[in-house]
Amino acid sequence: MSVIPFKILIVEDDVNLNKGLMHVIKKMGYEVYSTTSGEQALKQIKQHSFDLVISDLKLPGIDGKQVLKAAKQYDAGIMFIMITAYGTVDTAVSAMKQGAEDYILKPFDMEEFKVVVKKTLEKKSLLIDNIHLKRQLKQKYTFDNIIGNSPSMMEVFKTIHHVKDSKSTVLIRGETGTGKELVAKAIHYNGDRAAKPYVPVNCAAINENLMNSELFGHVKGAYTGAISDKQGFFEAADGGTLFLDEIGDIGKGLQQTLLRAIESGEIRPVGSFKRKIVQVRIIAATNRNLEDMVEKGRFREDLYYRLNVVTISLPPLRERIDDIALLGFYFLRRYAAQNNKQIEEISYDALKLMEKYNWPGNVRELENIIERATLFEESPELTVASLPSIFRHAVSRTPRRNINSLDQMNRTHIEEVLESTGGNKTEASKILGINRSTLYRIMKRFKIQ
Repeated sequence: MSVIPFKILIVEDDVNLNKGLMHVIKKMGYEVYSTTSGEQALKQIKQHSFDLVISDLKLPGIDGKQVLKAAKQYDAGIMFIMITAYGTVDTAVSAMKQGAEDYILKPFDMEEFKVVVKKTLEKKSLLIDNIHLKRQLKQKYTFDNIIGNSPSMMEVFKTIHHVKDSKSTVLIRGETGTGKELVAKAIHYNGDRAAKPYVPVNCAAINENLMNSELFGHVKGAYTGAISDKQGFFEAADGGTLFLDEIGDIGKGLQQTLLRAIESGEIRPVGSFKRKIVQVRIIAATNRNLEDMVEKGRFREDLYYRLNVVTISLPPLRERIDDIALLGFYFLRRYAAQNNKQIEEISYDALKLMEKYNWPGNVRELENIIERATLFEESPELTVASLPSIFRHAVSRTPRRNINSLDQMNRTHIEEVLESTGGNKTEASKILGINRSTLYRIMKRFKIQ
């Protein structure tokens, strides 16, 4: 593993020790500079971008603590190790309170010195990684990555811009595969909570009996199997955003507890009598008709209104025909590069087929189809031949009669996909752009054998 080229400054007035430290740092693989005075150290700090300064506390003129203070003012991210004699430990501890990462006592052996340097630079590495990660996240979830020029998507972008810095609860509505979590991440990572936690929770994937514990945590012994205290999702998201996906799947019994937590910011871990206060911004998402669920008594009306402060409705892809080409080329560029394929175009016929298709799996289905087509295509453009056969047949075939609702259209399409895969649900779910559990749930709903 290669050594990161950190730049280190040694400030030590003992010439022999100075040379010895330089020799060790060079052997560790780092770029090293040195000086014997505090005044010269300050000049060098302004000339070079040092990652670490290693300074003796006792120096002629400007001492180590003054070097520390000036260095931190010039660059808050600079690391600092203080070298001190045994009798001045209290001063070294005081220096750590002012920003030094560590100190080392004279006399010391070089192995001890190397351990302290290595530990400090590992901390520096971690800080650099975190900065890069936050930049990547910011870039990954900018509005530019939610693709669309249609009027309905322009409204979505406008709403994201208005709510990204607010504390208001947001409810994202849309069919499976329309990009609800991508919108939630865009709100979080473009807002003033971007540096705080973003915690996604798929409510449909958690056993209802464990949901209380997952959301609010538990204490040791709260129930059989609770062998230690556990932090819940609310506490993990403190200061940031909690994304509750598939909110319509939360059982009626938990809805009141959830409402109280959202309204008051108070949570109580299972088995505990102590309440905790958390500052969490809630973004919820659903592909269900919550109004219908409220009317049928399956979803609390007060929770519905608490979640529905700001609504973002994501249109299905069949209502965004103008965006299909834009999305298609976006995914083509991504997967052509990823698979080292020289495919730059989508043929006119392939594009027209895609624009006529019903897209029950929405953007996720389109992405999966483009990814698959990129793997099979051997020409410089993506053609009809590289599209899945079920896709071509479903579009070219005259629609069956008596299909007078969206549910019936989706049921027919799912049946045809299952038929084309010989009943292979894993393959069918890939074509549809949904996971197996969602496919099973849809099959159960439509009574598909």
